[in-house]
Amino acid sequence: MSFLDTFGQMGVLFLLVIIGFICNQLKLMNDEFNRSLSVLIINVTAPCIILSSVMGDTLPARSEILPVLLLGTATLVFLLITGTICAKILHTELEGIYRFMFAFGNINFIGIPVATSLFGTYAIFYISVLTIPFNLLIFLLGQIFISSCNKDKSERKVTLNWRMVLSPALSATYIVIILVFFQIQTPKLVGEAIHLVGYMTIPASLLVIGSTLADIKVLEMFGNWRIYVMSLLKLLAIPALIYVIYSLTPFDKKYTDVLVILSAMPVASYGTMICLKEGIDPKVMSQGTFMSTLLSIITIPILALIL
Repeated sequence: MSFLDTFGQMGVLFLLVIIGFICNQLKLMNDEFNRSLSVLIINVTAPCIILSSVMGDTLPARSEILPVLLLGTATLVFLLITGTICAKILHTELEGIYRFMFAFGNINFIGIPVATSLFGTYAIFYISVLTIPFNLLIFLLGQIFISSCNKDKSERKVTLNWRMVLSPALSATYIVIILVFFQIQTPKLVGEAIHLVGYMTIPASLLVIGSTLADIKVLEMFGNWRIYVMSLLKLLAIPALIYVIYSLTPFDKKYTDVLVILSAMPVASYGTMICLKEGIDPKVMSQGTFMSTLLSIITIPILALIL
């Protein structure tokens, strides 16, 4: 796919953020609506998009599950480690939020259309397998990272409990594992319904991000230097390092190229949803999501040319 085609794909997704911003200005969306919609996304539509990854005409082949799962998990762990190091270097009291932004990219909402356009439909399978460790980490560690920034000292300590392990998104992930392992086909009627609800996640989450940005002054939106550093490291430096590492290994490029692109995704929009759900100011998270999404319009096509 050419640079201009990839650029256009990213531009379409970014326009959804702009539409959300406009909706807020027109009083069609507000803080209460954003919070309610975020709860709906996390508890209903996001689990549905996870389930929909294995509710097509064919199930992923067992033979490719293990290599994709191992390489994908290794890549996520690498992002967690580098993200922790980079967040500490930035010296901020919101270290947990920056750790989240470094570690978790928008592989579900932006990664699927971008990777599919670059590599073909087989990339959907790789992403669906990767969502297993990704969702386990983002809804466990990711929520802990964000909750650690709670200003209320009495609520600052966050521990892993059964409610987090049995959250709707993680429960959907467990079901995906069972369906793939036992090669269970779901009824077409059920699959189509789950797909329709799941597809709401992409536009809804981007609209919420745009709406939350409307409450941030323009100078504040573009004036946080840490956001620029985070974006450049996340979108270019770290993916380039991953590309170099994988190029020195014997792993199949059809796996590693997809993982490099997915590691270069902008900040996961789940971050803003979790902030709103947990009652934490989403300003910095929204800034990071907005700026990384904006810059990814250029950085992802550049990486696609290199691959």
